[in-house]
Amino acid sequence: MDSSADGEKNSVETSLPEESFKLAILFNAFLYKAMNGLGMLATIWATVVLLGGFSTLVKQTDFWYVTVIAFVQSMGYE
Repeated sequence: MDSSADGEKNSVETSLPEESFKLAILFNAFLYKAMNGLGMLATIWATVVLLGGFSTLVKQTDFWYVTVIAFVQSMGYE
């Protein structure tokens, strides 16, 4: 008797709250990985500038900016 009414209720797709939560976590993980990769590149670049032969070519203020970037990035959490 009421089986057709139940079938209509089940055919309507509803989105669960977990779906949007999974999407938010996925986006957060992707953003974290991208920022971590950029931080790694900044650390590598700063190390090359500090330890390489470029330290004599940069200005005094730029040298200290690179030094601060290297220390702040090395203190980052993972």
